[in-house]
Amino acid sequence: MKKVLILTDFTQACYDSVTYALDFCRYYGLGAEILHVDEGDDDLVDDYERRRIVELVMLYRGKMQNSVEIMIKRGAFADVMGELSRSGKFNMIIMGTHGRHGFQSLTGSAAARIIVLQDIPVVVVQTKRFSPVKLALLPIADNIEQYSDEITKMAKLASQLGIDVKVVCRRGEEAFADTVSQLFGRRIQVALSIDYCKDRTFSLQAIEYGEKIGADMFLGFSHEIERPMFAPMLEQLIFNLSLIPVMCC
Repeated sequence: MKKVLILTDFTQACYDSVTYALDFCRYYGLGAEILHVDEGDDDLVDDYERRRIVELVMLYRGKMQNSVEIMIKRGAFADVMGELSRSGKFNMIIMGTHGRHGFQSLTGSAAARIIVLQDIPVVVVQTKRFSPVKLALLPIADNIEQYSDEITKMAKLASQLGIDVKVVCRRGEEAFADTVSQLFGRRIQVALSIDYCKDRTFSLQAIEYGEKIGADMFLGFSHEIERPMFAPMLEQLIFNLSLIPVMCC
């Protein structure tokens, strides 16, 4: 794998997500670049929080197998993100839900743009406490065929990181389960199992199911985001009360 792009705006909230991301990179032996985007409002940045991030990076440099650097770029946040995700340098983006550039502040079309315009998976975290990702849950409502490319990305990452994937579906037809298995197994072999939630509130049922089986990560499709607001399912996954990280592809 290449590097992980970690986002920060030098706030306390981002300190927590950066801590999670650096532990993630250290565990999986990945390099990291921490990105801060100056949109012309850096006078709002707290110098104390800026120093804390720099000190955190210095601490982790001595613990990680690969490099960790800080990069500061000027411009519109979404544009800088899109440029870097297409650069070929990174396999993944990790960002938090809070802070000036977190999901709580980037509502509506701006938040959708951050996810949809990326060519690589985006992991959204609510907590700084990292635990190895052994089991990921992917809820699929229907229309699985349109997510073939996203599933290929998920399967490839799961294989590289040693993550088992469990799929929970709203539909219980055997043909649907066969399609899921074929899409996951088309190019990459991962440990895959399938179960079903038939309740009408599928997203909430899927979250409860993930908590029950001890999922370490949720997987979601970025194309489920509908402008100008988040699609309810992906939004509910991102802000799940168990603070389980979510990978959007």
